[in-house]
Amino acid sequence: MRKIWLIRKDQEAVSPVIATILMVAITVVLAAVLYVMVSGLLGGGSTTGAKSVGLTVTQTGNSWVMLVSSVSASGIALSATTISIFDQNANPTNISNVKLSSIETTAFNGVKYTCKNTPCETDIVVGARLTVNSIWFPANYNYELADTSSILARGTYK
Repeated sequence: MRKIWLIRKDQEAVSPVIATILMVAITVVLAAVLYVMVSGLLGGGSTTGAKSVGLTVTQTGNSWVMLVSSVSASGIALSATTISIFDQNANPTNISNVKLSSIETTAFNGVKYTCKNTPCETDIVVGARLTVNSIWFPANYNYELADTSSILARGTYK
């Protein structure tokens, strides 16, 4: 007995258009998965962590003395670092995005940056300090040190 397979002409698999769309979609998904895997492997070698500056804040007479107690990364430039002071309602004061390099020799609106060494360093170093007039900026005012890419320190005068 011989079997004859009949091909029915009214039944087809998937149309060529749908097949093409499915092939493109699968290729895109595979490429995305491969990209995520490879970028995760390549990006893992150079983790530097967040930059930060540790400040010890004390009140001495009519001034807040903000002593730099730690620096997480070298190369935090004075010329790129700014200080901003906000009142207790988070409104900016007359010290808003003032560069530390511009107040290292002369106080500006009650704020002065003092270097650790002479001549002044180009980067923030442990031992440097900011002196802030506590009459102009009383307790419960907030301060923020930032550079071009991140907030380095944030706190409240107490």
